[in-house]
Amino acid sequence: MAAFSMPPAPAEVDLRETKVTSNMVVVSVLFSLSAVFVGLRIFTRLNYQRKKLDMDDHLMNAGLVLNAANLACCIIAARFGLGKHMWALDSQEMRHISLIHFAFLFVYAWSVSVIKLSIITFYRRIFGMSWLCWLCTFLTIGYLLAHHVVLPLFASPVSYYWDKYLGNAGRMCVDEPKFILAMAIINLIGDILILCIPIRKVLRLQLPPTQKAAVIVTFLLGSFVCFASLYRIITIVRFADSIDMSWTKSDVFIWSLVEPSIGIISACLPTLRPLLTKGLEKAGVGSRVGGARSGSGKSRQEGDRINLVETISQRRVRKVQKKDVLDETVGGDEEWHWTADEDDVGKHGKSGNGDAVPVLVVHR
Repeated sequence: MAAFSMPPAPAEVDLRETKVTSNMVVVSVLFSLSAVFVGLRIFTRLNYQRKKLDMDDHLMNAGLVLNAANLACCIIAARFGLGKHMWALDSQEMRHISLIHFAFLFVYAWSVSVIKLSIITFYRRIFGMSWLCWLCTFLTIGYLLAHHVVLPLFASPVSYYWDKYLGNAGRMCVDEPKFILAMAIINLIGDILILCIPIRKVLRLQLPPTQKAAVIVTFLLGSFVCFASLYRIITIVRFADSIDMSWTKSDVFIWSLVEPSIGIISACLPTLRPLLTKGLEKAGVGSRVGGARSGSGKSRQEGDRINLVETISQRRVRKVQKKDVLDETVGGDEEWHWTADEDDVGKHGKSGNGDAVPVLVVHR
């Protein structure tokens, strides 16, 4: 059976050109950073907060493992010529790249979905499960299921997707670039919606403007993953308009690892506040800031030993300290007035007699 016939190379293409080395540097550095941040997250949780790992931590660990699988796909594909022009490769190399890419689509979908579910679970633990959280959850699961339904239907037989470079008979049943582009757009929409979850909650907190802005900025660090998702869409559009598959698809591979890596880093940043606080205190900065902020002479240790407050949950009522939640994100020594359950507290964190009451909603 005749081998796959590639169109002639354009005259302006330099077949010696390669992006393999630069691509490997980028993905290796970003994956390493994501692994470091997950390690810091676990270290902070166990040593500074002295708590067991919660569901969001376990999901983030799983996301890191899946991101390692993303890295493995990038490295193996580069071994077969991903990042070089297709005219510099033989049929077997093109076949291997396509086979790896098919597997990579599954791994990538799982990695970004698990990372998103980790973020949603983290927000659920702090803010409760709102309709927006449910929407993001269903959108994430639907995105993952779509890959498992459509990818096996890519070609008939499915092996034709990679064996076509050997001249095997078959046909493509799905427009690959259009499907990947549609999934990328849905993925970006999910990123934006998840970014909105904490913002609308924080805006209801009664805080000084500067403190509220600091909290919002902390959560807005997740916007970096939206930019990564957007640029990945750009690389997919370029791939759709090019016949040089091994060259243009390398950018899709790279940004498919950059995006979850940045997602992991952004998701871990809000959980590292206790570690940062301790570091500043050891450097002599935290004590000065804490002293200026306390005003009444209370130390952070005294602030942590606050009276227990009744915690209202949609499932049960339990007693916790403020630091159970606030130490994980923005601080446990400020006066916070949370108004998530207005039926029990009243609007704007006011009790029936108009006094401000410190109410925290914690979902476990």
